[in-house]
Parts: sequence; structure tokens; C-alpha cells
Amino acid sequence: MRRALAVVAVLPILAMVGAVHGSATNDFGVTIEFYRDAHKQAEMMAAAGVRWARVDLAWSAAEPDPGRYDFLTWDRFVDSFEPVGIRTLFVLDYGNRLYEDGLPPSTASGRAGFAAFAGAAARHFRGRAAWEIWNEPNLPQFWAGSPDPAAYVALARDAAAAIRREDPRAWILGPALGGGTFDYKYLDATFALDLLDIVDAVSVHPYGAAYPEAAAAFYDEVRRRIAHYAPDADIPVVVSEWGYAVEGLGRDKQAEYLLRALDTNRKSGIPLTIWYSWQEPITPWHSFGLLDVRGQPKPAYLALKSNALRERGDQSRRGQDTTPLQPQRRR
Repeated sequence: MRRALAVVAVLPILAMVGAVHGSATNDFGVTIEFYRDAHKQAEMMAAAGVRWARVDLAWSAAEPDPGRYDFLTWDRFVDSFEPVGIRTLFVLDYGNRLYEDGLPPSTASGRAGFAAFAGAAARHFRGRAAWEIWNEPNLPQFWAGSPDPAAYVALARDAAAAIRREDPRAWILGPALGGGTFDYKYLDATFALDLLDIVDAVSVHPYGAAYPEAAAAFYDEVRRRIAHYAPDADIPVVVSEWGYAVEGLGRDKQAEYLLRALDTNRKSGIPLTIWYSWQEPITPWHSFGLLDVRGQPKPAYLALKSNALRERGDQSRRGQDTTPLQPQRRR
């Protein structure tokens, strides 16, 4: 009886998978929050076609004392993910009580402290990780106080320079634009301050899309602005965070939205999509995860895994390479 019920439950998922067009196994990742045991779930991620893991590398935790860095917490992720072909995208973010009372750095000394932290992280993980500078700095809850594009760009400039000194081939993203609306004003402000000379890709979080296909017009607008501010540069747009909660949709509809989001991004030429999130927290305040609070797969995970299996079969028949790559900007 249970087997029969399981088959019935999988049928709508297989129908969703059939609707995803194109093939790419290098272009999907998940956001990992709350750390927990995600490093022990690397094989489960890889089985679903996850090739990137986005993880906060919190400044306050990595630098507990001035100039002393401890990356042991994050070593376990990279060490677990690499063997199964998952790359790590570290988000360098949030304040440190040792500098400017824990507020986002807005002085030369605060920026120097953050840049030193970024450089130390790049040295420690040289060639093993990509980097995103801050998370959603256009939102007050993540850039404490009033968002400040000039302060963000100054911080990104110093941090990126420190990263490149330690790892000249590093891939650096920003500004991790977030929010429930498309914040073109903040994006324009950072572009006018030459953020496009600093980052290798423009990272956005298209939560303003009420349904997945609505994000396509947003990407077009971002690219139009890139062309305006940097007409001679070919800078990709990546989605470093995006997801839909079960609330208001239901679990099966969430799975459908995940596949539609991935399909939309592939059709729009987005080289990397990172879903929010991998697993829900112990005390749930959202239901975005592919796994529930107990680590059990939700329909979204099952749909993703079925899609990955289909793609692997297609690529095997065509003899395609599935080594995870990072999109490069052409300057």
C-alpha cells in the first residue's frame, strides 16, 4: 500500500520534470543556513544535481579576536563538497563587534578590517571557493540602519582587492540585490559608483517575481543597465538566491515553481541559480527548504532529483562534460 501511494505521489513530480527545457548540471546550487549537518548531506545534494553551495562566512565568527582568523567551521563544508563536485560560494557578510560596534563598515579603518578578513579567507581557501561581498545590502535588516550604496561599493572595492591579491583567479559577485521589489534605484547607484569595475558578475535575488516567469523582464532590465554603465564589458547576471515558500502555494506547487524558476533562468541565459534554501531551520520561520526540519525530502527535492537524473541520462548519451564551472566575465 505504501509503495502504491509513493508511486502516486511521484507522478505529478515527473510531469513537472518533463516541462524543464535545456540541460545544464553546472548551473544550480542551494543556500545553506544554520550550518547544522549540511556537510554530511553532500551526497544527497549531488544526487539532486546541486553543484554549488552558498554559505555565509560570517565575519564575527571567523575573526573572534583582532587579526586572529578561524575557518574551521567552513573547512568542513569545502572538504565535504569538493569530492562530490560541489563548489562553494562564500558570502562575506555582516558586522563584527571588534569594528565599528558591529555595524557595516563605513570608515577607512572598518573597511580595512573587513578587507583583511576577506583576504585571509581568500588565502585560506585559495582556488577552492567563489566569493560574494555581503548579502542584500540594499535592505535595512542586512545593512544595519539605512542602506548606503556608496559605503557598500567602497567596502566591495577594498574587499575585492584583498581577495584578488591572495587569489588572482577568484570569482567575485555583488551586490546580492534583494527585497520583495526590484530595487533598480540601489542597483543604479552602485553601478554609477563603478561596482561593475569591481565584480565579475552581478548577483541578484529576484524575490520580486510573483511567479517564476516574471523574473525574465527583471533580468533584461539589469542587463540593460549593465550595458549602459559598462558598454565594453560582458558581465553575467547570476541569481545567488531565490525561492518560494510553501505558504500560499502548497508543497507540490513549490516544487513546480522551483522547476519553472530553473527553466526561466536557463531560457534567460542565467549561468547560475542558487535556491533558497536547502533545509528548514529547527525552529521554522519559513518553509523555503528542499528538506523539511527533520531532513526529510519535500516534493521540491524529489522533483529536482528526478530532473537531475533525466539530465544526466541526456548528457551521457551526448557525451557531455559535467564538470562544474564558474561563469567568467569578459573585460
